[in-house]
Amino acid sequence: MECRVCKSESLQKFDGELTASLADLKFPPVYICQSVLVCLNCGFAELVVPASDLQLLRSGIAILGS
Repeated sequence: MECRVCKSESLQKFDGELTASLADLKFPPVYICQSVLVCLNCGFAELVVPASDLQLLRSGIAILGS
């Protein structure tokens, strides 16, 4: 597998945590624990947000939009 940015094959998976919060502080942040794929050459990182966490983010955006 190679990096999408620099094409290096120096990729490593790390356990990671991400807090996704919306601008409205009334909506609680979503804590996402997932493995993160990091390019050790250029620093590009990517992860996949689990479906359950993605639904929470969609719900918050829908609430803010109403």
